[in-house]
Amino acid sequence: MRDALANPMWTSLSTRHAGFALGSGALKRFMPDVAPFCAVEHAGAVLDDTSCLQAGETVYFLGTLPQLPAGWTVEGEYAILQMVAAGAPPSAAWPDASVLGPADIADMLALTTLVYPEFFRARTAALGTYIGCRAHGQLAAMAGQRLALPGYREISAVCTHPAHRGQGHAGRLIGQLARAIVADGDVPFLHVSAANERAWKLYQDLGFVASRELPFIKVRIGAAP
Repeated sequence: MRDALANPMWTSLSTRHAGFALGSGALKRFMPDVAPFCAVEHAGAVLDDTSCLQAGETVYFLGTLPQLPAGWTVEGEYAILQMVAAGAPPSAAWPDASVLGPADIADMLALTTLVYPEFFRARTAALGTYIGCRAHGQLAAMAGQRLALPGYREISAVCTHPAHRGQGHAGRLIGQLARAIVADGDVPFLHVSAANERAWKLYQDLGFVASRELPFIKVRIGAAP
């Protein structure tokens, strides 16, 4: 089953999140108001039909990279560490955080724009359950479920407002989400920048182990020839 994690975007878009997919043939993408991710089934795939993309748009590929058409520009290349939960999630140390709903979207967008820019969109929260902590009426921290693969569920958008760091919010939210995912019969996993040592050490402390390192590229779509 873990082979599905080698190409997580494609697997999600082809299975449990197929309802959020656009594209055909070698290329799939999430609807742009859901997430800025594209995927191909195999490395070096030739993109004959890119009609689901718009010239000038910026998208991301994770893990399995295509043969980029002429005029497309790679604007960033990164290494992403994929981590998978090993064993039982940590037991609850705090009361459960609140589930975030449609009334919270504006606050979620404001927080992610501040500390987790580009990836969270107006309908990202439709992909799964998102939870958050508030302090003095402000959304202090949040996290949620993004990719859904057969047997696996991704924890994503783990972010804390700078004014509320150092209070254990990230660990609390990840633990709560991990317990819910396991209760649903899935294995939690997540992605983190390989350069963000502080974050992946926290995830290690919460019971996640490194599975693989994946390439991650930011691409600007050129005009069709």
